[in-house]
Amino acid sequence: MRNIFIGTPPYNKSLGYIRKAVISAAFIYGVSTLCAVASPLKVRTHLPSNSIAMSDDALATFFNPSGLATGRGLNLYYLRTYQSDWAGDDAFFLAVPGVGFGMEFVTADVDTDFTRYTFSGGYHLGQALYWGTSYSWMNSDNKGYDAFRSISLGVMYRRRYFSIGATARDLNRPKLLGEKLGRTYDLGVALRPGTWRTTLSIDMQKTQGVEDLAFRYALEVRPIRELMLRGTLNSDLSFDVRFGINIGNWGVGTGNAFDKNRDAQTGVGYFHFSNAVKTKPIPRRRVFLDLPMQSLKEVLPIVKWDEDVAGVLIRINGSGYGIAQLQEMSDAILDFRESGCVVLCYLTNCSTGDYIVASTCDGILMNPAAEVRLIGLRTERSFYKGALDMLGIRADLESIGKYKSIAEPFTRKEMSETHREIQNIILDDLYEQLVEAIADGRGWTHENVKKRIDEGPYTARQALAIELVDRLVYEDELFDVVTELTDTRTDLVTLSDYASRAMYMQDWQEPQPKVAIVEAKGLMLTGDSFIDPLLGTQVMGADTIARVIREIKDNNDIKAVVLRIDSGGGLVTAADTIWRELVQLTKVKPLVVSMGDVAASGGYYIAAPADTIVAEPGTITGSIGVVSGKYSFKGLYEKLGIHKEILKRGEHADFYSDYGDYPPAEQAIVQKQVQEVYEDFIKKVALGRTKLTVEDVDRLGQGRIWSGRQAKENGLVDELGGLSLALAIARQHAGLGEKSFEIVQFPKRKWLSQIFGNLLFPFTTSSRTRLGNGNIEGPVPETESPLWFIARYTGLNTTARLLNIIKKHRLFLLMPYHISVGD
Repeated sequence: MRNIFIGTPPYNKSLGYIRKAVISAAFIYGVSTLCAVASPLKVRTHLPSNSIAMSDDALATFFNPSGLATGRGLNLYYLRTYQSDWAGDDAFFLAVPGVGFGMEFVTADVDTDFTRYTFSGGYHLGQALYWGTSYSWMNSDNKGYDAFRSISLGVMYRRRYFSIGATARDLNRPKLLGEKLGRTYDLGVALRPGTWRTTLSIDMQKTQGVEDLAFRYALEVRPIRELMLRGTLNSDLSFDVRFGINIGNWGVGTGNAFDKNRDAQTGVGYFHFSNAVKTKPIPRRRVFLDLPMQSLKEVLPIVKWDEDVAGVLIRINGSGYGIAQLQEMSDAILDFRESGCVVLCYLTNCSTGDYIVASTCDGILMNPAAEVRLIGLRTERSFYKGALDMLGIRADLESIGKYKSIAEPFTRKEMSETHREIQNIILDDLYEQLVEAIADGRGWTHENVKKRIDEGPYTARQALAIELVDRLVYEDELFDVVTELTDTRTDLVTLSDYASRAMYMQDWQEPQPKVAIVEAKGLMLTGDSFIDPLLGTQVMGADTIARVIREIKDNNDIKAVVLRIDSGGGLVTAADTIWRELVQLTKVKPLVVSMGDVAASGGYYIAAPADTIVAEPGTITGSIGVVSGKYSFKGLYEKLGIHKEILKRGEHADFYSDYGDYPPAEQAIVQKQVQEVYEDFIKKVALGRTKLTVEDVDRLGQGRIWSGRQAKENGLVDELGGLSLALAIARQHAGLGEKSFEIVQFPKRKWLSQIFGNLLFPFTTSSRTRLGNGNIEGPVPETESPLWFIARYTGLNTTARLLNIIKKHRLFLLMPYHISVGD
């Protein structure tokens, strides 16, 4: 539809027209149609016809830059003019979502060549509205061309079967051969009658200084994905025809323009590439997806709808997941199997937790040299009081809650009875969940499962002998096994290969309502979130999470929020900052909490405001309690020959000094503070858990931890399930019904700033800790600590972390337990 050169009328007509009239008249037909007229004066190469309401691939770089914002993937065009007065022009256009670039190599006349460059950007304004801008310039030995600089703007509004676009070209009225060009305005409308296979479009063009309007009427038909036909009729009765063929990622085509007498004017051929597959391979082959374990939760809910997927092979090679995440993976596998697809797993390193996932598969394959470490659950707690006594260090800690045992490792040499009681209750419940999951998956009785656990671990051949696995195979034999279980027309493909086969969406994509997932993972501290690139630990910064929540609250496109918590808590100040922002959020949008391996103490504190709380049966939660205090290093200093004398003004000026215990008066202050924080904690839980009174929460609190299953029975959790269930509930709360929605994840990762922000970590005290049922880790930079060597050399990570943090903070909401799933 677009003529891509400017020229004078044919040689036998109008040779006396002045140049300015020629340029103005040509823009009626020039920048938008392929109805070419012969001329030695050109501003660009020829392009295949299109409507400014439809163009959304790399050619939108010229036709309508706003189309670049519609989200098409990487695509490119190479074009060659094979018929015109000056054939042989070449052009290259490249686009990624939001950005386009074009280079056109043009022969203007026998003595003049030029290269035209175009850089375009497209932007999403929300609610199906886009805008874009482009800048073009020429390089040529001819100064009349070399001075050309052009600025254009475009807008587009698009729904599924309707699109309208507008452009304003040459807004700066660029000079060409010393003459200013007039501005050109285009308006286009495109309609699809209920299907992407047929598109009708009407384009109108107005050029500054020219009285008449130019119209273009087009019909585009795609009877099959592989074939595209397009015809355009212009208001002067000239017309053009475009023909294209697509195979896989590649396409070829041609566009030819004719005058009203049906004489050929121009011809352009092109090659096209898209990273999204436009057609399925012929003959079609089903695929068996080779999937890493860590990807299955995200991938299986999507591929279950793909008829070309015959099944998946999950690679299990040892994991650090807690029971809750393993249960979530198992749920995803069981849901996928309902589609009729086969699920296999391949073991090269299998812990007890990994076997929970393996047992839900249709078949378990194992490397002959691997091992199955099916040995059960354990909880370990180290007690450091003896070591601290030897060093002359005393922990002066206060906690609220009968079961809040986080201070015990530093104040006792062994478990208290209440501590042991709760540990055993939790282990019993989680062990029963483990046994039940394996029994259901393998079709065994609970007694048979327990017997196999008690006799573990196993070599590969031992595991095969007692039917823990179904077959021993080497890596190179996997394809044969897949073929045997499906058919000879099945390919075993990796996740990246499968992603590269994603079909190009022919439908116009309109913006979907959004549901946000906010990841709240790691140790809660004040400030920004970060990941230590050296230790791989993670910190949940209250400022980062609060900033994200405010952003989501003000974003009208986001209809609901899922807060994904995997944290054992941290600082009271950090937890309360996040809690406050979540309360404000719930006033305008539904909030659903999805608990991961652990959401306890401060993790439960921020879960309380949610409309619905979802947890897996094996999630560790609760631990509603508070701990505070300090460490006295007086004995250590004296052993080292260090003596301090403290002069003070103010009764409690030495309150935070590490040279001595709290005297009774100061100890009373600490107890009062801890009691106040605890009372505030249970009130906020009761405020969110409307079916529980403050007294109920106090009874369930006292620092006691609960499994997800126990928490549901006691009203601390509403539903048992994983992130998929939480998203479904959020959709219902948002009133989206069965509508599809887009998932957006927060916080956005800024890895470069994280790296540079942590370059000083090796030169400051930092440590790692594992809190709860998963790896809840995060570095805490601090000034010199008397026990810096503990963090670096003796592996007492929890101790070192608490010692480091407590230098500046006194009030914590921390869940102290670490439960290992037979690793």
